[in-house]
Amino acid sequence: MANKNSPARLKANNEYNKRAYKSFNLRMKPYQMEVFSNHCERFNHSKNQFLITAMIEKIERETNKSFDELLKELQPAEENETAKSAEASGTEKGEK
Repeated sequence: MANKNSPARLKANNEYNKRAYKSFNLRMKPYQMEVFSNHCERFNHSKNQFLITAMIEKIERETNKSFDELLKELQPAEENETAKSAEASGTEKGEK
């Protein structure tokens, strides 16, 4: 059977993933990984989704805020950066 993903498709996917996602390296002891893997397999979790869910639950417990609330707190800062960037761009073009 031929490879379904051409080199161009793989390159496009890799470029998209670099823009759309951030990653980090997780290291654990072999016995921890065995317990983790067995748990994920037993309860039909992907390891990635399990870790994301656990992270969100822990952050919500420690901050007493929902993850959505925390995201909303970040949005005004992002919108201000976007506005500043647009303003600087307009100023460079001689606009005001």
